[in-house]
Formats: sequence, C-alpha cells, structure tokens
Amino acid sequence: MKNVRKMHAALCALILALLLPAGAIAAGPTYTLTLNNTGATDHTFEIYQIFVGDLAEIDGKKVLSNIVWGDDVNAAGQAAFGSAAEKAETLETEADARTFANALVAGDYLTGGTTKEVAAGTSAAVTGLTPGYYLIKDRDGTQTGEDSAYTAFMLEIVGDATASTKLGVPSVEKKVRDINDSEDGDISDNAWQDSADHDVGDVIPYIITGTLPSNFASYTAYFYEFTDKMDLGLTYQADARVYLDGVDITDQVVISPAVATPGATLTITIADLKAIAGVTADSSIAVRYTARLNENAVLGRPGNSNTVYLTYSNDPNPGGTGTASTPKDKTVVFTYQLVVNKSNELGAPLVGADFSLYKKNSGGAWELVKAYTDEAISVFNFVGLDDGDYKLVETAAPEGFNKMEDLEFTISAVHEASAADPKLISLNGIASGSATINLTSTQEATANPDYGTISTRILNKAGAILPSTGGIGTKLFYVAGGALAVGAAVLLITKKRMQAEE
Repeated sequence: MKNVRKMHAALCALILALLLPAGAIAAGPTYTLTLNNTGATDHTFEIYQIFVGDLAEIDGKKVLSNIVWGDDVNAAGQAAFGSAAEKAETLETEADARTFANALVAGDYLTGGTTKEVAAGTSAAVTGLTPGYYLIKDRDGTQTGEDSAYTAFMLEIVGDATASTKLGVPSVEKKVRDINDSEDGDISDNAWQDSADHDVGDVIPYIITGTLPSNFASYTAYFYEFTDKMDLGLTYQADARVYLDGVDITDQVVISPAVATPGATLTITIADLKAIAGVTADSSIAVRYTARLNENAVLGRPGNSNTVYLTYSNDPNPGGTGTASTPKDKTVVFTYQLVVNKSNELGAPLVGADFSLYKKNSGGAWELVKAYTDEAISVFNFVGLDDGDYKLVETAAPEGFNKMEDLEFTISAVHEASAADPKLISLNGIASGSATINLTSTQEATANPDYGTISTRILNKAGAILPSTGGIGTKLFYVAGGALAVGAAVLLITKKRMQAEE
C-alpha cells in the first residue's frame, strides 16, 4: 500500500511537470540590466553572458559564487580559458577585467547574445537576465556617423545593474578675426568671431581649436586630422602653425598644401596623437593660419566661407581602427562695393571725370584705396570694401563742369558674430533687398546687402556763362560817340549864330 502511495505521488508530480510551462520548475530570480547611452548617437548593444553563478551581496558588494561558464562563451573560449571559477578568481582589478573582455572579443570566443538598441542620450532595460557576469559592447560597424564613438567594452555583474557607455568624442571650433581698419588695427585674440568683413587684398587671421575625448587614455593610438575647405575667394597663405597647449608642434604634423592656393582644402594630419609627448584628455590642439581675400571674392550675401571638420579615432578597443568626424564649423567673410554714377544735372551719364577713394586708418590718416584717371567712363566701381570711414574725391571734372566737394561717408554692416551659418544682417541699416539711404546729410544712395552694393549718383554742374568785357565796351563806345556828335553839332550851330549877330 505504501508503494502504491509513492507511485501515485510520483505520477502526480510528473503530470504537474508536464502541465507547467517550460522553465517554471526550479526557476531562479531574474534581473534587469539598464543600459545608459551617454553618447550623441544611437547605439546597438550586444550583451553576452560570460559567467553564471549564485548571486549574493556582501558588505554592499555583489558577489558571484559557484561560477561556471555562461551560455555565450563558445567551446573554443572555454577551452582557451579553462575553469570558469579559476578564471574568475584572476579578475581582481578593472584592468584585469578589461584585458579579459578584450581577449574574449579578439579570440572570437563569443556567440549568441542579446541585442538592444538605445537612442542617443537615453536609457533602455534588458530584462529577464539570470544572475551572472555580462559583457556589453557595440555591434561592429555601427558607429560611423558624425560625433559617433564606440564604447569601451563593459563588464557587469547582474543582479539589477546599470551600465553606462564609456566613450567620448572630440570637438572642433573655428573663428575668424574681424578688424575695422578705421577703428582698430589690433589683431589680438580679443575679437575672434564666426563672421567678419574685410577689404579685398586683406590677409585674414583664422584659428581652429580642437579638443580630445574624455576617454583618450583608453586608446593605444589616436588619429587626428583637421580638414578645412575654403571658398575660391580665399587664398590660403601656406603659413599654418600647429600648437599643443600653446607649444608649437608644427614639425610633428603633416600640412597640405605647402604653397599658397586659392580655394584650398587645408589638411593638418597627426597620424598618432598618442606618440606626441604631453597629450592628455584635457589638451587642446590649435591651428593658426591666414588667407587673403582675393579678386574672386563674392560681394554681399552669401559671403566667402570656409568650413572645418575633425576626423578622429572612435574605437578605443584593441584592434579598433574606426574613425568618425565632427559636425562642420563655418566662418564667413563679407565684402562690399561702392558704385559711383557720374551724370549732369539732367541725369544723363557724363564722362571725363577722375575719382579717388580714400579710407581712414586707425590713426586718423586717409589712405588711398583706388584712383580712376583718364578713363572715358561714367560708372566707377570700387570693389571689395570693408566697413569703415571713407572719402570720395573728384580729382578732375569733365570739361566745362565744376568738381564736387569731397564726400566723406561711412560703410556700416551688421553680421552674426556667433552662429552655425553666419549671415549678413544689414548693410548701412538695410536688412534685405534694395532701399534708399542717406550716405551723408545731403547725399542719397541705395544700399543692397544681397549684392553688397552701395550706389550713389554724383551730379556735376556746368560752369557759369558770364558776359564778356568787349561787348560792354562797344556799347559804351557807341553811346559816347553819339554824345560827342551831338555836342559838336550844338557847338557848330552856336558859333554860326554868334557870327551872324556880329
């Protein structure tokens, strides 16, 4: 009878086991791994179970005991590392854990795993994990866009845990020096901006500043390259110098091109920044150079731009050769044109005048910008002007006409000093299109910031037509002659009467 009861109990247990879902028997606790993406790009994470065991907390620390290999270490890996428990005992420091993770990936000892996509700057949970030791890495080939970087391999004991990405990206910034010759000829570091205006012919200072990622120390080698593309209106002067934390390292980098080039693509390449002494995550790399605003310069909007981006190593893990680039940073230089239309008082074009344009320097002296002489034209174009104070002088007037008085005026412009895509806001107060302005209190002009033009009409008045002195003398002669004739007749008649009376 006792045996019958035992058989009945065993049969009930078997039936219960068949009725329950798979895994419900002796199911242990499961945990959640929260993945925190601190990067600027989306990440596709792979989560591999390396060890499993019994989880406990001792003195506030998670402890894994009775360790065996997890499901995601393949047979080759288990053979290579031997006993899981013994291998776990060797992992005493973070450096030990990193070396172990690197060996697992490099040896192709991982298989299976779980995948989780986490958007930039967000967190996501992986649930249902059994207690164990897990390796988290980015899927190969997924970090290629702007501002992208691979995380260093992460190892976490699960229990409920949070793993945050271990990554960093550098940044790049470009500035141009804005100089108003009429106010300040200084080229110190006090007014670097995203935009400027200059005269054609000016040699313009630029500065590029690059930073390094917070995890720079995790890399064994680090590629670092600036690429700066200039518009055709800018001629690179082949004078770039490179500084690490203020120290000149130009002789340790490769700069191209080596000669002055209009519309150049300037590259500054450091094949391995780790090979340069003194570089840390807090270091900065600065590039200084100049470009001349040349005769191909675009007037007004959209200006003459150059854009820079930084290409950098983005995979700190062993064997990682990936690179990515920063977003582009842009500077713009604007320049303008004065158009002088010469006409008579009726508005008809008038040739034969000579004009000279002068600009006031920071010392208050007038410097010649351009002179027109002996040219049979009625329209005078002074192209490629900066903002500042100017004087227009008519050095010779057309024959028969009077010269104008010297005309002093100011070209003023407002452009965005700090913007991702700097714009010319206004020219002599005009925001867009073409509108009439007062160049001076008496001189009208038309400003058009779209084309960068200030146009004015200079009227010449003809000289006065005066009566000649010869014409007046003849009339007086006739009047005087007539008077003399009358007087002679009177004298003659009077004389005859006197004779008759005698």
